[in-house]
Amino acid sequence: MIKSNDLSIFLANYGPSFARTAYLLTGDPDRARDLAIESLVTVCRRWSSVRWNHPAHAVLRELYGRYLSVRVPAPREPGAYLLGDLPPKARAAVVARFHDGQPPHQAAAVTGLWIAVLDKELHQARAHLQATHPDLFPTAPSPPTTEPDPSPATETAGDPAPGAPHQDPWTAPWDTIGTASSPSWTAPAQPWETPAVPPPPDDPALRAALIATASELTTTHTNVSEPVLTRLTRRRRIRVATWTTVSLGTVGAFVALVAVGVNAMVSNIEQQVTGGQASPYSSFEAQEEQIPDPLPAKLDDPVEYATTGYCRSGGTNQKDPLPCAQWRLTTASGDEWRLPGARAGYDADTGATMSLALSQDGHRAAYRRSDGSYVVRDLRTGVVKVIDVTDERATPHFRSSPSGRYFSIYFEDGGGATLDFDTGVTHYEFGERIQILAVSDDGTRVVGEKEDVTKVPGHASITELTLNGPEGLDGGYRVDPGLLEHGGALSPDGRRLALVAEDTELVVMDARTGRLTGTRADLGEYEVVQVERWLGTDEVLIRQWEDDEYTLLVKVDVRSGTTTDVTDEAVLEELYYDDPLGLFQE
Repeated sequence: MIKSNDLSIFLANYGPSFARTAYLLTGDPDRARDLAIESLVTVCRRWSSVRWNHPAHAVLRELYGRYLSVRVPAPREPGAYLLGDLPPKARAAVVARFHDGQPPHQAAAVTGLWIAVLDKELHQARAHLQATHPDLFPTAPSPPTTEPDPSPATETAGDPAPGAPHQDPWTAPWDTIGTASSPSWTAPAQPWETPAVPPPPDDPALRAALIATASELTTTHTNVSEPVLTRLTRRRRIRVATWTTVSLGTVGAFVALVAVGVNAMVSNIEQQVTGGQASPYSSFEAQEEQIPDPLPAKLDDPVEYATTGYCRSGGTNQKDPLPCAQWRLTTASGDEWRLPGARAGYDADTGATMSLALSQDGHRAAYRRSDGSYVVRDLRTGVVKVIDVTDERATPHFRSSPSGRYFSIYFEDGGGATLDFDTGVTHYEFGERIQILAVSDDGTRVVGEKEDVTKVPGHASITELTLNGPEGLDGGYRVDPGLLEHGGALSPDGRRLALVAEDTELVVMDARTGRLTGTRADLGEYEVVQVERWLGTDEVLIRQWEDDEYTLLVKVDVRSGTTTDVTDEAVLEELYYDDPLGLFQE
C-alpha cells in the first residue's frame, strides 16, 4: 500500500464499521456518529505510531473506552432497541463478541474488561435476552444442510484490501468467530443472575439480529471519514494561529508555561468550533470553511501547496464535485484558490485517492477532472492538455519532472504513461506491477517492475529498475522492493537516484548501474513519508511525519550526510502528510 494513501483508505474501509458498532452501543444514530468521530480523531492524531499495529483495534479500544466512561441515556422508545435494557458493560460485551466478531481475549482487550468480567456480563446479557427475545435462541441445533447459509455469520478475517470499502449488506470486518448453533438451556429465574452453564461459542440468530440492527444506520451517519480528516486539519490550523498569537507576547521563562496554556486554548477553540459541548459525545456539526474563489484563467503567482476541501453534507461525487470538495491551491503570496472540477480527498465508492501533483516551480498541476480524464494544466497560460489514459479502477500516482514539462502517471493495478506537455504526446509504460519513481527534464523515466522470485536468497520478490527515455532503455538492474517504498528522485543531471533504505536512511545510487554513491544519511526517529526532490547538486528534500500531527521537511546533504530541518512554520502547519508540494522557498 502506498503510505501517503493509507489513512484515507483506512477511514473509507473502516469508518462505517465503527459507526455501526457505536450505534449498537448507544442506540442513537447521532450519538453513535459523534462517538465514532471522536474515537477516530483521537487515534488518527497518532497515526504514524498505530498504523502498523492493528489500527482497527486501537480505534475499537478508544470507542469502547469512551462509551463505558459516560452514562448513556436509554433510547427514546423503550423496547424498540434490542440492547436497550442491557447495562453498559453487558451491552459492550455482547457487541464486541457477537457483532464485532472478537474472540474472548480480543473482546476483553478492546472493551477493557477482564475476561472473567466479560464472561459474566455475557452470561447475564444472554440470559436477559433469552427471556425477552426467545426467538433469538432456538431450543435445538439446526440440522446439517448442504445449502449455503444465508445469514452473515461467516466473515473474512483481517483488514480489507486497500481501496476496497465494505459493501452492504454489511458484516463486521474484524475477526471470525464460531458458527455452532445454540444448544438448549434454561434461563435463570432472575434475568441478571449468573447461569451455571456457560453460553455456547456463538448464537447465529442473535448475531444476525445485531447485524440487521446495525445495518439500519443511514449513510449520513456512517459517513465519518471526511469529518475526521477535517478535524485533523482544523486542529493544525488552530494550533498554528494560536502559537502565532502567543509568540508575539511570549519570551524567555514564560515559554514552558505558555505551552501548557496553548494546549488548553486549542482544546477550548476546538470545542467552540465543534459546538462548544463539554460531553465526550459533543455534537460534531462541522462547519464548512470559507470556500475560495475559482482559479482564474491565468495565474502568474506560483502555487506552494494544495490541500483538500471539506463538505459538511454531499459534495463527494467525483463526477460533479461541489466547490467545497474541490482541491485548494495556496500561492506564494498566500492567496487561496479552488480548482474547479477537481475532486479532492478520496472516492467513497472505490476508496481511490483523488490525486493531484504540482510542478516544482508551482506553475503546472496534474489532476483528474470530473469527466474522468487526467490532465495537466499550465496555470500561467490556462492551457490544458490531456494524458491519454483511462483508468477508474485504482488510485493514480503522479510524478513530475523538475521543470514541469513531463508529468507521469501510474496506477496501483498496472500501467502508466508520461505526457510531454510541450508536444502533447503521451508515452506509455506497460506491466501489471510497475511504478514510475521519477522523471528527468529530458523525459527519462525511472520505472520499477516488481516480480516474485524463488531462486534469489532472502527475497520473495525483486524489483527491476529501468531507465526509459529518448535514447531507449538503460539500467536493468535488480533492487529490493523496500527501497522504493518512499518513492525516489532523480538528480538534476539525471545520473543519481535518491531512495530511502529501511525507512531510516537516505541512500544515493547510480541511476544506470545501481551502485551506491555518496554517504548514507540518518533520517532520525521520525517516519519518512516520501522523497520529495533534489534541491541542487548535493541536497535532497525529504518529507517526514512528526508524532501525530505535523509534517517535517528535511534537507539532506548527500555528500556529508548532515540533515537540516526546514523551519517555515506557516507552510508546515498547513501541509498535511500527503498534500502536494509545489514551489519550495527556503
